[in-house]
Amino acid sequence: MTKLDSHETKTAFAARVGLTKGRISQLVAEGLPVRADGRIDVAVGLAWIEDNLDPARRNKGGAVPTRATTTLAEAKRLHEIVKVQRAKLAFEREQGQLVETAAATRTVFARARAERDAHMAWVQRTAPLLAAELGADPRATFAALDRMMREHLEHLADLPLGSLSDGA
Repeated sequence: MTKLDSHETKTAFAARVGLTKGRISQLVAEGLPVRADGRIDVAVGLAWIEDNLDPARRNKGGAVPTRATTTLAEAKRLHEIVKVQRAKLAFEREQGQLVETAAATRTVFARARAERDAHMAWVQRTAPLLAAELGADPRATFAALDRMMREHLEHLADLPLGSLSDGA
């Protein structure tokens, strides 16, 4: 809680109560007590505002209110902003510029699974051919290629997604 100084300038008092300096000058003309040096006794000024100003009109001076209050007009304005944002998103989705997160996740996961399976199938197809070409044991060749491919796939799985960018 802020400490109440015994008196403040009109500008400081205006900031404290969420009004403009001009509005404070209007209130002085309407009876807000001011000291002889032009400063406002804070306790007296706050009491005068509480007694003489309609609470619904206190923050009409253009200054930022000291506490968050949502008026009906502000709620309507925010509602309209949300409607515009939703319409923009719907338009971008229709244009093919947006996709749903769940659909993108399913697609990427399915593609990754298909690529993994294709790599493992490549090992099964290639191991006997390589063994025949080199005159090696087909089982040992398959075991070595399978182990190496799995290590390679694990390494790829551990890479952050950003490191696999296509340069775009």
